[in-house]
Amino acid sequence: MHLPPPSVFRFPVRVQIGEGETLEEAILRESRQYIPFPLEEAVLDYPSLVSLSTRDGDFSKAMIVAARREEIQGCTVALEQAGLILEAVDLGLCSLIRLHRAVCGTGQGAWLLCNIGEETTLLAAVTADSILAQRDIPWGMQTLVQKIRSGFGIKGPEPSAESILQEYGFLYEDRDRWKEATAAAPDSRAENACRAIYQILSPCTDELVHELHKIIGYVRSEESNAALECVYLYGHAGLIRSLDHHLEKRLSLATQLVNPLSALVLSEKSVPADRFQAAPFGLALGLAMRKVSWL
Repeated sequence: MHLPPPSVFRFPVRVQIGEGETLEEAILRESRQYIPFPLEEAVLDYPSLVSLSTRDGDFSKAMIVAARREEIQGCTVALEQAGLILEAVDLGLCSLIRLHRAVCGTGQGAWLLCNIGEETTLLAAVTADSILAQRDIPWGMQTLVQKIRSGFGIKGPEPSAESILQEYGFLYEDRDRWKEATAAAPDSRAENACRAIYQILSPCTDELVHELHKIIGYVRSEESNAALECVYLYGHAGLIRSLDHHLEKRLSLATQLVNPLSALVLSEKSVPADRFQAAPFGLALGLAMRKVSWL
């Protein structure tokens, strides 16, 4: 069953609790101005909440998530008609953070999480206890696939653009390491193909790099105590060879490709021969890690 996801609104609020107010009431008061429909029609949650003390008093900084109640109820009714029970509604961002904590743990600074999907990429700067910034951008695996297909005039199923991305990707930037790791030096034909693929793909990452620079700049200007330690790549990034090295050079910031299965103990029969083949299912894996009432 495919259900359209509810329209979700995300925004940060700075809350100071008024006299006689609870924290929840203060959050509702501040959220009202950001939601483009009546607050009474909304379902709200705040996956990140941090207390702050300033000269002007004590505040709380929250990342608010809101959706229309009728859209959530529509999903619930459709699932009930299919004989299913809705246990939880989760954000892709929350699933990604849950997965990252399970695989990589937490550190003292801030991390920049980047989950590359088919058509959309999720970017989020987070710390162990808060979400500093988050945005979705219309850039994904298909951006590169379409460039490869048009650049080489691929019309049939073989060779697939996806297989070219997995085998070559941005490998040309790492050609010296590639030659050292290869027992027999790659022939000129392979190296020329690698160069041509890189020349097609490199300009395609400009939008992604620009958005990464924007979120890095925001965190550095607004969160002086949160030093970004690393960019962690999830999702389809695992199917694009040397993308992590390419982004690291362009961002001048340590960049690490994460295998979502690396921290799990699975039976050999259930593990793909190439574990990175499971990379696109990282968000689903993060959702599966969420505790529910019957477990």
